[in-house]
Amino acid sequence: MHNVAPSRALARRSRQLLQFAFLIVSGGIFLAAVGLVLYVVPLAVPGNSAFPFYNFMRGALLIAGAAAAVAGVATAAAALLIRPDNDLARLTGEHLSRERDLDARYWFVRHVSRRGLGYIDAVLVGPPGALVFRIVGSTGAFINEGADWLKETRSKTWRPAGINPTRECQVDIRALRDYLAQHELGHVPVFGVVVFTQPEKVVRLIAREPHVPITQLRQLHATMSADYLAVRDRIDQATVQRVVDLLYDRGA
Repeated sequence: MHNVAPSRALARRSRQLLQFAFLIVSGGIFLAAVGLVLYVVPLAVPGNSAFPFYNFMRGALLIAGAAAAVAGVATAAAALLIRPDNDLARLTGEHLSRERDLDARYWFVRHVSRRGLGYIDAVLVGPPGALVFRIVGSTGAFINEGADWLKETRSKTWRPAGINPTRECQVDIRALRDYLAQHELGHVPVFGVVVFTQPEKVVRLIAREPHVPITQLRQLHATMSADYLAVRDRIDQATVQRVVDLLYDRGA
């Protein structure tokens, strides 16, 4: 199984955003400096017919410059926060790569982020179709009823979990189906699975008619075998490669 992530492409995107942020900050500083100079060295005085417009312009330059500089700093922060990989997805991919039946026909694409698709933790693409992963690192005891999640509190009562990986996975499934249909791949079956990566001693899962299969990492392959892997040849290898090419930006 190929276990890949678009790390170089994401690093390139981060560099491009940093360059853009530098331009925004530089432009903002320039505008603010011009506005400040117009206050220090006034070119019009009160009583002059042009002073109201002049006063408005220097104030606008100062405010616009400061706003642009702040926006540039925020853009730079966003660029620095772009992660080249999803650690939980990488762990899941390493686990699956040990399964002998997931051979070179399968691609586990981590950290999927594409315009028109959005972000998905990981997608396994192979002859059975595409399997969307929602990967969770939380600990505790959980009940999944349909699409709803409860978590056990310290007082041994059940409360809304504060997370809903099922609904998140359903959103990702619909998004991938729509994205594939836009690229004339609407015939590719799309499945989903929610995976908890923490060991069983710190995670307990109870499922009651889940809308999306849920599992822990150790049981992942068995869960897949009952659903995604139940029919091994739904699409041909050329179609597999077309889907991979859409999801995996190899970068330069």
